[in-house]
Amino acid sequence: MKGITVDLLASLGAAVKDARLDSGNLTVALPSGRPGQVEVGDRHSILVYDGTNFATWLVPSLRDLLRGDRQPPADMDHYPKEYCPYFYFLEKHFLTFCAGCGDRTDQETEEIYSALRRRPDGRSLGKAHDFMWQVAALLLGTNVLSEAEFDALLGALVRSTRRWAQRPVSRNYAAYLRNTLEGDNQA
Repeated sequence: MKGITVDLLASLGAAVKDARLDSGNLTVALPSGRPGQVEVGDRHSILVYDGTNFATWLVPSLRDLLRGDRQPPADMDHYPKEYCPYFYFLEKHFLTFCAGCGDRTDQETEEIYSALRRRPDGRSLGKAHDFMWQVAALLLGTNVLSEAEFDALLGALVRSTRRWAQRPVSRNYAAYLRNTLEGDNQA
């Protein structure tokens, strides 16, 4: 993950070492058979990719990945500079899912982020939720984030998607991210 120091959990570190992955360039792979058909599979079995090699990392619980007791800044909704790499990591992966399966509605995205925040290890809400669960796991497996920080990070994403939503259905959040994040890469 660019812009932050990687601090791998032992189980992830072992998977990375065994597969000879570049620990500074880890991402969650999104396998697909045909366009629009992704194969997320069991969310507890995460396919980690570094641009060259793959490894499977088994994660029984998202809650077990939370580390430390650091408190988040009071105004997380303005994406504090030190947390921008975490937001970027989550939102870039969200766009990866959208590229494979089409844009998720703002309402579905809000529900996914909210579920990850309130019930990290709750029941599956579908492929998009399972993929974002895996992304959150990799974020927590590569960075020391406390429960309070994770809660604040996901809370800010919930509020962001809610701001973009227009009832009954809209896809403004995905379009905004695509324009913002992909526009940054072209500059």
